[in-house]
Amino acid sequence: MHPETVYQKLLEKGNKNFTNGTISLDRARAVYLFNEEQNKFIENSLQKRSNFDIQDIRILLSRQKLKQYKSDSNFTSFEIPRDFFSFVNVEVVASNGICGSAKMLPVQIKPENIQEILSDEFNKPSFEFREIPYTIEGNTIKLFTDNFTVDSVHLNYYRYPTQFDIEGYVDEFGNGSINVAPEFEDRIVDRIISMCITSFDINNENFNKLQADINRVVSKL
Repeated sequence: MHPETVYQKLLEKGNKNFTNGTISLDRARAVYLFNEEQNKFIENSLQKRSNFDIQDIRILLSRQKLKQYKSDSNFTSFEIPRDFFSFVNVEVVASNGICGSAKMLPVQIKPENIQEILSDEFNKPSFEFREIPYTIEGNTIKLFTDNFTVDSVHLNYYRYPTQFDIEGYVDEFGNGSINVAPEFEDRIVDRIISMCITSFDINNENFNKLQADINRVVSKL
């Protein structure tokens, strides 16, 4: 859907819901609202996890080979992509120099349990049993090893969607905005527009907070 069409639909639907005149929805605020509600739509779809909901966001499913970030005697960490939104799973291939390479079974653990896991004979990293514990810490995945090395890591994840934008305002860096269309199909864009209008309740005090948030980020022409 073209960005201008998105904006006009936001105005049209908003004015139908607002009986005390016309809503004040400038382009900067429209961009802010749409991207915020777009992310909420993805979160809701992932929480429900039904086949129908997941199908709606399948275009965001990504697979990427990760770059090594740091290596030590008992772990190797890898950088998580910047567009990461939600975790699906991780694929790990490792080798011990004797048996060649093998696909491992990654087991996620809590950071506070690392020492306990590494000292437990039944749960510590094992090339023999193809088990490799890992944690997600900040922007990295840390995989723990014991006399074997990690050869490659592929992350399956949902990425952030393209961030909607529209011509007609100046951003926080003084740059003029450009048209960037939503990547979802029109029926989903319409659902997100409806979510925007629901959240855009001009009659309650939350609007003033929203306007203050917008003003800190962007300014109109």
